[in-house]
Amino acid sequence: MAELNKIVGLAWGPGFQSTGSPVEVSISNYGLQLTTQDDYDGTPAWRDISVRKGGFNDSQVMIEWQGRAGSYMLTVSDISSVATLRVQLKTAPQNKENIKTAGAKIQDRATRIWSNAFIWGIFVLPMLVLVAIVWEHERLTTWAISHVTVTQERKWGEQIFALTKQHLTLVKGPGATMVREIGTRLSQGSAYQYEFYVADDASVNAFAMPGGFIVINTGLLALADNAEQVAGVIAHEIQHVEKRHSLNGMVKSAGLMVTASMVFGDLSGVASLGSALIKYKFSRQHEAEADIEGLKALVVSGISPIGMRDFFRKMSQKETLNLEWFSSHPASNDRFMSLDTAIKALLPATVAAKPLPYDYTVIKAVLLK
Repeated sequence: MAELNKIVGLAWGPGFQSTGSPVEVSISNYGLQLTTQDDYDGTPAWRDISVRKGGFNDSQVMIEWQGRAGSYMLTVSDISSVATLRVQLKTAPQNKENIKTAGAKIQDRATRIWSNAFIWGIFVLPMLVLVAIVWEHERLTTWAISHVTVTQERKWGEQIFALTKQHLTLVKGPGATMVREIGTRLSQGSAYQYEFYVADDASVNAFAMPGGFIVINTGLLALADNAEQVAGVIAHEIQHVEKRHSLNGMVKSAGLMVTASMVFGDLSGVASLGSALIKYKFSRQHEAEADIEGLKALVVSGISPIGMRDFFRKMSQKETLNLEWFSSHPASNDRFMSLDTAIKALLPATVAAKPLPYDYTVIKAVLLK
């Protein structure tokens, strides 16, 4: 029987926490052995495993494999575990070429770490970094997000939307066509490639995901009186993407672990956060910004902003009801008064824009079938 060595690390994947679960892993010449949601998934052989460097100064080892239940990742940061893993990678008879290469890189990195000041490298520096992340979480989050490209955000959005879509019933028809056409009109010239969808859901809600994925529920379309009111909601949600409110909320909801990973240059954990993070409750500042910038977008697109004000006022009057919209979009009379004030400052011709070319009575009739 192959001799087992123990290492410790953080595990991501089916059955583990979204921010990583501390685990103890047995390793041998065969491969890994740990407890997973699917027993088979917890015993991958080296030939089925990918190993790479990651984290701050490439001091971590990232181990990835594909199981029956999904994709798994193990992050190893402890220096003794890294050293143990290096030895095992060197002696395992079934190693692939990429594992051998990774093992050589790990050996070089471990040697450099041990040759530097042991106390600073192993104890003091990590503690200082942890303290900095805790005390400067807000600032570090903002800094990390500013270094995320639109392309990277789009990839995350695609993965999160793929997870979310499993729990949605997306519909087609005149309502979906109207939402897509209005959204395209409002997002012209954006760096994001938007996708607009309508979900068959009676709750009055709409949400925006990082990367430009926007979903409007049929319940919201049924409550609206006209296409201009729907346009106001879409303009508002687009601005949550443009101003990166959705991305900001996603990272903050994930906690310190993901922020630390992003600061250290490791972006792999963010993509596996899951669709639950879209329920992040926007701050009043973000809501006010999305309102005003959305109003500006309506004016630029030649759509009357009155619909936005009227629909949000309608929602404010129903604030005492249990509407899904308020779980992620906190309302206040001040917001609607600010919109009304902003509209009164506009030129009359801007407010009285040409009506949108949709027969909303027909659209609502189809939705209610």
